[in-house]
Amino acid sequence: MENETSSVYGTLSSGVRLYCRRTERKIAHLAFLFDIGSRDELAREHGMAHYIEHCLFKGTRSRRPYHILARLEDVGGEINAFTTKENICLHGSFRPAYLGRAMELFADIAFATTYPSREIEKEKDVVADEIHSYLESPDELIFEQVEELVFARNPLGRTILGTEETLRRFTREDILAFLRRCFSPQRMLICFSGDAPPERVREEAEKYLARYPQIFSRPILALGRKTPADYHPLRQEKEMDIHQCHAILAAPSFSATHEKNAAMALLTNVLGGAPMSARLNLSLRERYALAYSVEAFYTAYSDTGISGVYFATDEDTLERSLEITYRELRRLREEPLGTLQLHKAKRQLCGQLAIASENELSSLLSVGRSYLQTGRADTFEQTCARVEAVTALQLQQTACEVFSPERLTTLLFKRKKR
Repeated sequence: MENETSSVYGTLSSGVRLYCRRTERKIAHLAFLFDIGSRDELAREHGMAHYIEHCLFKGTRSRRPYHILARLEDVGGEINAFTTKENICLHGSFRPAYLGRAMELFADIAFATTYPSREIEKEKDVVADEIHSYLESPDELIFEQVEELVFARNPLGRTILGTEETLRRFTREDILAFLRRCFSPQRMLICFSGDAPPERVREEAEKYLARYPQIFSRPILALGRKTPADYHPLRQEKEMDIHQCHAILAAPSFSATHEKNAAMALLTNVLGGAPMSARLNLSLRERYALAYSVEAFYTAYSDTGISGVYFATDEDTLERSLEITYRELRRLREEPLGTLQLHKAKRQLCGQLAIASENELSSLLSVGRSYLQTGRADTFEQTCARVEAVTALQLQQTACEVFSPERLTTLLFKRKKR
């Protein structure tokens, strides 16, 4: 295994990658990250990855659902899971003394889940409720639907939750077929953070993964991910039963490995990041009081990305809000940041990254997902160094490339006419 500051990473005998970060905290965190997500689904499997995430807790060859949850809860720990377009993740938090207990449980869930038909049928009702709740949340729905427009005719544009129609058709055999097609040890990463020697973490992982040799002898199959192509900007308006109007302007941007990734992250923060001094916060929210919710966003995938602006406003101020947003985007394209502005922007972003890194679980998962995307686990110092290297000209060029008016897709949710 190789050392990189306080982090240790390597590959287990099974081919599974391992990332360890030793800390002196009272709580340890473990994650099994799989490089499989909703973008790897066939059209008839829409929602399958998220459904599998739910079904992981429905029984293994040696445990019933209750015993899965109780294994860590009985010692004060927690276990959970989530799905993204490129990952399924099983994660938990516990006292470091229970590392072995957690590793054994995670391996059992990941490799010995039986997907009992009765249990997974019941879980469809839970997932269906989640789908309905999401459809009633315009501030969440609009982000998924703008990706449908930007990544049209590509699995990356499909929603993570899927539809109730596809969900109701899923069978146990469908789940197993999806896993046979998509899973291989080379697409898995075990992440650990806590007060335990990396050598012990590796020993525990080797010990419990060795129980499932049949899993790790499967042939490696290509996922067949296709990078979205043939982008055509659109403007779409939808009437909904909502109180406020919601608006997104978005366009394709850069992947997690792209050389302009740091510039895009910095530009996003300048435009509409967390600081109240971000340009859209100052204009839309503070100066004109047109919108309470406003943000710029940048999501980097393994082979592409999406960037844009979101805000919610009243119907009679929607056009004015759009006008001001276009004006701020034009300023970024036409006026480079001054020396002091650039220094302040970098200082703000690095400070925000430092604060975020204090949430150990969130930080570990972020590093793990980045490791799967890029093959590296950057330290905080390395990330800040990439931010510091961005020039004012690079920021301006990035704004011109991503936020030119002819490249922007616009999605508006408006109040339904009474």
